[in-house]
Amino acid sequence: MSLKIGVIGLGRMGAAMAARLIERGHQVCGWNRTAARAEAIQGLAAKASPAEVAMSADYVIVMLLDETASRAAYHGEGGLLSANLQQALVIDMSTLKPADMQANAEAVTAHGGRFVACPVGGTVGPARSGKLLGLAGGDAATIDAAKPVLDELCDRMERFDTPQAAAAMKLAVNLPLLAAFQALGEAALITRDYGISPERLLGIIGKSSGGAPAFATRSAAIITEMGGTRSESVGFSLEAVEKDLRLMDEAGDAAGFNLKLVESVRRAAHDAVREGWGDRDLAALAAFNLRA
Repeated sequence: MSLKIGVIGLGRMGAAMAARLIERGHQVCGWNRTAARAEAIQGLAAKASPAEVAMSADYVIVMLLDETASRAAYHGEGGLLSANLQQALVIDMSTLKPADMQANAEAVTAHGGRFVACPVGGTVGPARSGKLLGLAGGDAATIDAAKPVLDELCDRMERFDTPQAAAAMKLAVNLPLLAAFQALGEAALITRDYGISPERLLGIIGKSSGGAPAFATRSAAIITEMGGTRSESVGFSLEAVEKDLRLMDEAGDAAGFNLKLVESVRRAAHDAVREGWGDRDLAALAAFNLRA
């Protein structure tokens, strides 16, 4: 059955989701702050505002970089909350702090809409092939109502009682992932003066108990970056990595915890972004310390 689905935010992930849904035969409209991104997606009906998306769709996916973009899309001029949401089911798939995701949920329901938080694990490739990990938070009936859309994008889904819990779980999923790439970079520093190539390093670590599954999926990009060449494959930019680490740090502060590992990896990501690496893939984090 063809569904009417809107997508607010057409960056790398939002565009991949929209393309997947169009390919699956759904009627998809969308909005992006940079209109050219929406216009570039074949088969997508570009809209002038988030409100227009909400008025044109039964399901509204929100996929935005950070809380600033989220606030503008929900509360700004022509924002989602200025539309009649009585028939809308909003599925917020952004990575946000728990408090910000909960605020979005409360704002949508106060305007008569239904809301599910569903941040996802996975990057552009899994989004394009419908193999994301969905972390769905909200009441059971609303998550059930969102399943026709979520099932098109996710091949595994975990449920949580609240949007806050789903948002917290997404940050928790990303923490060991990001730390693993920083650790790989430091492992390369230990071995680089002993004739151990990046290929051999990655091959041995990848098959050991210390190997993260993401090393295998990004192996070509890691080796390219460690070899001193920029990888053209970007699924999770260092700009987004730094943002996620900031959210983890702030979430820890809000809960009264000092997350020392987060602080350390965040400093490395910040330095990489400051030196112009922000649009490079997560794989580049493993290579950043090797640049000298």
